[in-house]
Amino acid sequence: MKKLIAALCVVFTAGLPSFADTADLYGRADGVKWPSLSPTGDLLAVHCSPQGQPSVCIFNIAKGEDVAFIPLGGEVRLQGFYWPSDDYLIINVSTFKSLQTVDGQRDYNFLQALSYDIDDNELNVLLNDEGLIIDAQSVVSVLPGDDRNVMMAAVTANTGQSEHTLGSIRPDRGGTAWSIATFKTRLDNGKSRRERTLLKSTLGAWFDAEGEVVAEIVSPDRSTRRELRSNNRTLFTYDSASANDFAVLGLDQASGKLIIFRDVGDEDGLYFMSLEDGSMEPVRIAGVDVGRASPVRDTYTRGIVGFEYFDGMTRQVFTDPVLSDVLSQLSGALGGKRVNIESWNRDRSKIAISAAEPGRPADYYVFDRGAGALGPIGSAASHLAEATTGQVVTREIRARDGLQVETFLTLPPGSTLEDGPFPTVIMPHGGPEARDGLGYDWWAQALAAEGYLVIQPNFRGSSGYGQDFRNAGFGEFGGKMIDDIADAGAWAVSQGLVAEDAYCVAGASYGGYAALMMGLKDKARSRCLISVNGVTQPFAHVGAFALDSETGQYWERYLGLNRFDSEAERAVISPVARAAEYDQPILILHAENDLVVRTGQARLIASELDGKPGFRSVSLGEADHYIGGSDVRAQVLRETFAFLNENHPAR
Repeated sequence: MKKLIAALCVVFTAGLPSFADTADLYGRADGVKWPSLSPTGDLLAVHCSPQGQPSVCIFNIAKGEDVAFIPLGGEVRLQGFYWPSDDYLIINVSTFKSLQTVDGQRDYNFLQALSYDIDDNELNVLLNDEGLIIDAQSVVSVLPGDDRNVMMAAVTANTGQSEHTLGSIRPDRGGTAWSIATFKTRLDNGKSRRERTLLKSTLGAWFDAEGEVVAEIVSPDRSTRRELRSNNRTLFTYDSASANDFAVLGLDQASGKLIIFRDVGDEDGLYFMSLEDGSMEPVRIAGVDVGRASPVRDTYTRGIVGFEYFDGMTRQVFTDPVLSDVLSQLSGALGGKRVNIESWNRDRSKIAISAAEPGRPADYYVFDRGAGALGPIGSAASHLAEATTGQVVTREIRARDGLQVETFLTLPPGSTLEDGPFPTVIMPHGGPEARDGLGYDWWAQALAAEGYLVIQPNFRGSSGYGQDFRNAGFGEFGGKMIDDIADAGAWAVSQGLVAEDAYCVAGASYGGYAALMMGLKDKARSRCLISVNGVTQPFAHVGAFALDSETGQYWERYLGLNRFDSEAERAVISPVARAAEYDQPILILHAENDLVVRTGQARLIASELDGKPGFRSVSLGEADHYIGGSDVRAQVLRETFAFLNENHPAR
């Protein structure tokens, strides 16, 4: 392990200058994260960024040697990786492509799985002989006992996306011009053999460890009626037009039952469902109600082995007894840090963990159960090891209609709330079905380092607080969700925390939209606005999706399209339509390869605001929506600081 530590130190620090500039320091891409152990536990893959772009580093921890550095960047975005065997690492990536079609030039986000051959140092695209498949990432089984092949599923004859998790696949497209097929795929060259084509009425499928279908969702009559079936037996029926009140999460490894989510009346939460008769029982582990948790899956079996939920930081509980014991053992061994299990080898003899505390980057370790030894891997931001980051505290804010809104405050390093008032930035999160928490946030901590108090409210519609809280955001995209953000700002002013009783509002994605809406709904206090890859015309944004697709229905619920009967009503929640009302300085930052919020959204608002005093629009070049590389993060921070220093200085 000592050689491994030395190797990682070389990877993450060699050749890097000592950064005094806050933008370069806090804008550096994430270092170590996503540790993944091979089946034997001899090999370890981690996310790394020695060249400033998210990449993959592989080490032999049995020998203490480095094995490979796999650089990624440009149009390729790293999404994750895992080991089907010790001979191959599967790397999931997305690639931006603009293609000429019969309907004209169209942009696509191709999802691909790459197989990295450890011995030959070669990368192959899986399913490379199956023509145009937009989503070719769904490995539904690593085929135990077969180290050379995996079973994959893909949506064929389709120009849309699909949604998948380990052991499942669901198309995300309206209509029926597609079908799901399974393919036995070689890891050495990516070639495949079609094993089975499911019925065109099949809208989703879940698989066991051998790659066999155990459950399907079908649409028997092409309506919104859905049937969950297993072995030709109907287990459950529901209406897909309802607000996400039913979902299959996967197969429970311990019981062999499906785990499903229900949100109907009092039946809100996770349930075990029998594949024999569809009977259900609530999921409870050691007395903990995990009804609003997310599943943790085993890489090798694709089964669910535990759950994680949010209480300001991620917390885990496991059904797997070994993982449960390890989590209990290590949770008290790292100075009170929050410990989570990230990966394990096949026999559970080696476990990779993360350990985090509020406001600090996570540290990563490998635990050898046989030796009882804990060896360090590295940090998500080793360059901040000696830096003092800002304290992060949480407060419950009561919105104007009485709803409790948890709000996180990041203070300038060394400060407490009693040191206020502070120059302040309100930073709503993206999503909108997402959340902020106590963990390290590079943008918030960079602003804190410059002297700002950063306020991050988890407004209604955010995840992590149950379905009622999430559903409270439906139809309130530009309404009460924005009011919650303004109410958090008003609370901070009332507590004497906000200098001059005014703040700047900055955010990305939905957060960028929220920043622009704050400039309209909270005009008196919102001194300046920063939107990064933000929505500016929500109805044009949702129009990019088929409304009978899962994504289209999702956005329809959040926007509440049925609430708007006229263009005048729609204009109320559109920054583009209300551009003439802005008199604050506005900074728009936009990435050219953004396929989540199209660049056209930035162009729409820029065409309306161009020429207004204080307006600036800046391209982030070939970056994508997620702002993961060092160069683009540093650019975002430099532009942010320059804009704030001119319009809302901290000093």
